[in-house]
Amino acid sequence: MAALGSGSADVGDRYRGLGRISRSEVVSGIPGGTRDHYGVPYSFTEEFVAVYRMHPLIRDTWHPRSATDDRTLRHCSLRDVWGPGALKVLESTGRADLLHSFGTLHPGLVTLHTFPGFLQEFERPDGHLQDLAVTDILRSREPGVPRCDEFRRRLLRPAAGFAELTDHPAWAEQIERLYDGDIEKVDLMVGLHAERPPAGFAFGDTAFRIFVPMASRRLNSDRFFTGHHTPEAYSGAGMARIDGNSMITELLRHHPELRPVLAGLTNAFGPWHTATGT
Repeated sequence: MAALGSGSADVGDRYRGLGRISRSEVVSGIPGGTRDHYGVPYSFTEEFVAVYRMHPLIRDTWHPRSATDDRTLRHCSLRDVWGPGALKVLESTGRADLLHSFGTLHPGLVTLHTFPGFLQEFERPDGHLQDLAVTDILRSREPGVPRCDEFRRRLLRPAAGFAELTDHPAWAEQIERLYDGDIEKVDLMVGLHAERPPAGFAFGDTAFRIFVPMASRRLNSDRFFTGHHTPEAYSGAGMARIDGNSMITELLRHHPELRPVLAGLTNAFGPWHTATGT
């Protein structure tokens, strides 16, 4: 994910420094380009929603830490920081400390056997218990999103067998046993999470093939990123603010005490430095 973000930052730097020098998004990025709905009004596809089921990214344990010296301020479970509990954390922990914690705590891995335990016993506001791992699978089945191998078949090619679905032998055996040896029955989310991500990626190749067109087409379809990305729409001062700033400058504008942990970074969505107290 950090690698992807860095590439986006490079395109943004070229755009800010040179303006649009090409019609190619690879060269000049999307801002200021041509608005394109690709023949249909913009909408999220069921495939995009399916690959975006990434609850394993959510940690079960949280430990907010000081932005000054990285000292642990408290130990929390996901249950402690969810819903009404989140307000208590916000009231008792400094915002800079929370931002530093979010910027340095690693998320979970989008892979098998990492689904947060809390979300498998999720108590809804109405008091009912819900297993979100099961719900995620059902939400792909109900609208008719293809199972994993058919999904892969429509993109490139299916897996020839369970051993090709994942390079983890124990997982391949578990999946084969669970689905009675029929690879065509393997649910999409199970198959996606079984794939080994390419180096530097947070998710596998199959999911990435859906993300690539959908993420960019969301911006291509937005007039404020394309045809109306102009001084007439934003004003000259507005364009200068957009072109001269980033997530890092916005963070530092409101919390200059984060400067040591953001020093030298070009992408706020990559790993931050850890506070040292020096």
